[in-house]
Amino acid sequence: MERTDGILRMLKINYASSQDDVQAFSWKPVLRIFTFLNEEEANTLAHDTRGVLQYMVIGKDNPNSVLNMVTLARENGRSVQDHITKEMWQCINDFYHIVRQDKLAELFQL
Repeated sequence: MERTDGILRMLKINYASSQDDVQAFSWKPVLRIFTFLNEEEANTLAHDTRGVLQYMVIGKDNPNSVLNMVTLARENGRSVQDHITKEMWQCINDFYHIVRQDKLAELFQL
């Protein structure tokens, strides 16, 4: 969950930066740090803000996407549910359901 928080913060900051100079901004450093994409795939996405956000947040084929990390955190939480607080489980479960909503995927298509 901490990694997810870090990625979301980084995406927020870089998205704001991308709005300042759309032509010169590149997502390549972000993709290099947080994904396992090869050079060609990273170059393809480097100037596609919507594509990068979609890949980083709800990309099912990206092991470091928010969706995949929250899913793993929920599975881990479920396996130790007797050892975490009810509130912790509810937060993880609620976040999981928010990230999996079809509405979120639709927002990336707009």
